[in-house]
Amino acid sequence: MKAIELDAEITTDHAIHLTLPEEAPAGPARVIVLYETGSDAQRLGRTSEGNLDEFLNALPKNRPGRARQDIAAQVEAERTSWER
Repeated sequence: MKAIELDAEITTDHAIHLTLPEEAPAGPARVIVLYETGSDAQRLGRTSEGNLDEFLNALPKNRPGRARQDIAAQVEAERTSWER
């Protein structure tokens, strides 16, 4: 599966018209539409439509997880406590 990003304008009748590149084969496809609400534009400090990169950059970042060794040590400590 291949993804492409296209700029589009939502018309007043709530439609989007897209023209795909020639290398896109005929057949089924999935379409995801991202659009800003008024509060999104205010939060991001703009009033014009954004793009996917801006949206992804605005998402909160995940903190790094715990190390495998740390988790294994905690599990082992729990198992040891059961034997008492």
